[in-house]
Amino acid sequence: MSEKQQLRQQVKQLKQAISSEQRVALSQNICSAIEKLPGFETVSRILLYHALPDEVDTGLMLSRWSKKKQLYLPIVNGDNLIVSPYDPRFLKQGAFGIWEPGNTRETDPGSIDWIIVPGVAFDKKLNRLGRGKGYYDKLLVQTSATKIGICYGLQLFDEIPAEPHDIKMDFIITENNIIHRKDELWH
Repeated sequence: MSEKQQLRQQVKQLKQAISSEQRVALSQNICSAIEKLPGFETVSRILLYHALPDEVDTGLMLSRWSKKKQLYLPIVNGDNLIVSPYDPRFLKQGAFGIWEPGNTRETDPGSIDWIIVPGVAFDKKLNRLGRGKGYYDKLLVQTSATKIGICYGLQLFDEIPAEPHDIKMDFIITENNIIHRKDELWH
């Protein structure tokens, strides 16, 4: 088993200890932290994801932000993700049981301002480990949007295995931490 596969298994076991009540509270804290980021009030186009049961719950973000922002969700299309407008009235279960837009009206990923990115694990160097299919890796190279990785604190490590071609996050947010690039844009 590779180092990445071992880490995925380790995180899967750690997340099993999170109760549904804890998941709601932790997800609310993460949502609030995103809302306090510089630029949140003025950013207009955000790509989110509809969470799987073991991921940070994005339901609160979808409901709160849809009133003031243009929200988008990814759709699994073969080996890629396409970006489509979010409309809670028109969702369907897609690949892997993930809720996604029922329409396939594609949006250019380059037009998105912020991307909220799920991951199995992240590290303090802004690296991300996904589930191993490469969907987000392929999507993230298509855009210069601000990339915000979200996870529970137990998914944040000092260092995780990373490849030179991996796209780093601009921010990683847990219920207790905000890690960001030391960039003039955010000072």
